[in-house]
Amino acid sequence: MPVHGASRLALAACAAALALSAAASAAEAPAPVVVKDPRDAGTGAPDLTRVQLGLTSDRRVRAALTLAAGWVAKDLIATQGPPGSLCLRLWTVTKPGAAPPDFLVCITARQDEETTRGSILKPGPDGALVRVGGAIVGRTSDRTVTLRFSQTAIGRPARIRFAAEVTKPGCARVSCVDTAPNAPQTATFRLRETSQARP
Repeated sequence: MPVHGASRLALAACAAALALSAAASAAEAPAPVVVKDPRDAGTGAPDLTRVQLGLTSDRRVRAALTLAAGWVAKDLIATQGPPGSLCLRLWTVTKPGAAPPDFLVCITARQDEETTRGSILKPGPDGALVRVGGAIVGRTSDRTVTLRFSQTAIGRPARIRFAAEVTKPGCARVSCVDTAPNAPQTATFRLRETSQARP
């Protein structure tokens, strides 16, 4: 057989193997978990209506948070009091209700008031939140923002119990926080099955 014919066959075999590998990876990827929430926030407070947690094609964790109305980075700035934020509460080891989240993945406004920053936060020994990594922030619409981050950054858990929250800038009251699902409920996303899955 001519050399160029063998090369074509080898390339075709490689392409077929890659296609099968991609198909297998897609089949193994867990379906994303979607939480829908009614418009129930207090007057003037941001209102979460949908949260989705899943994996990207490169196996990063991807979250999409949707608000009832469009917003921009400047809307998270407070003239007085704490800034506003959109966060994911993630329980990867501890149990919701029995302990604070193991991680918070949050979106806050940068100092330029035009762009946002994604941060992975973890409670320190004194309870204060410590930034342990970054998350990539994206937008799919004026109402929906996405967060992407590596599984390694949160300890590569087999399961994540999660809830999303949005806080109104300048307000520290509970009534200024909207969660999805409504607290104290959480949703569960399984990244992989384990032989001894915890209840």
